[in-house]
Amino acid sequence: MKIGFHLSIAKGFEWTYREAQRLSCDVVQIFVKNPRSWAKKGWKDEDIDTFASLFADIPVFSHLSYLPNLARVDDDEKSMTGFMNEAALCCQIGIKAMVVHCGSHEDRKRGIVNVATAINKILDVQDLSIILENGAGQGNAIGTDITELAMIYDKVERKEQVSLCLDTAHLFQSGYDIGRLAGWNDLVLAIDREFGRDIINLFHLNDSKTGLNSRVDRHWHIGQGEIGIQAFKFILNEKRFAGLPGVMETPKTGTMDEINMKVMRSLLPPLMSRSFS
Repeated sequence: MKIGFHLSIAKGFEWTYREAQRLSCDVVQIFVKNPRSWAKKGWKDEDIDTFASLFADIPVFSHLSYLPNLARVDDDEKSMTGFMNEAALCCQIGIKAMVVHCGSHEDRKRGIVNVATAINKILDVQDLSIILENGAGQGNAIGTDITELAMIYDKVERKEQVSLCLDTAHLFQSGYDIGRLAGWNDLVLAIDREFGRDIINLFHLNDSKTGLNSRVDRHWHIGQGEIGIQAFKFILNEKRFAGLPGVMETPKTGTMDEINMKVMRSLLPPLMSRSFS
């Protein structure tokens, strides 16, 4: 598996690239704009050129920012506009795939339709892959379980451009006991039944600060949370996931990025433990 981190671009792409090198990242995930602002953003020509020159050999994924709620695009114009802006920013800079949360809605059926509608609108106008991320289950979150994600996928028109991101913390927090091999195997079989074998395209590799089925989204450091180290051994040593990217979104505290990367590398099969140079 290709291992990396979600990194900030607030200090510029040069800083992000140096940080990726320092941490021995094989893959990087970023927000293409301030994740806590509705303000529209555009790239300068030098931004596009710098990104292209620095990240030619490192896969970069975008993550939709915090504010757009795809489950409410029918009554929240800002959510659809924000999604459109970020999708355009990805395509302008050469990012091929965006990870999205499904959002929340008290009417689950309506929320599911809205998420699929939003994705269809994006794929009508942008050459981009959309990666649906499972949720932790807080409040009225949509896309918390595999069946609900499959219901969204079923309504997507360009299915070849849509795949799944499995967030380990969210899986555990929503009730999937992935810390046990039997629980992990049950999850993989359920995904195969609902989607087919090749639907997973990305992992978010996070331990959980909260317990099984807590429905509370709190990421934690690898092997130091409630999931424990075993789940990450299962994932990193499963041959069908060997070439996939895995992004850590663990808290940015002290030297924990370096420690988390060291732990992850120690779990990889020997021939896969080397990062890019």
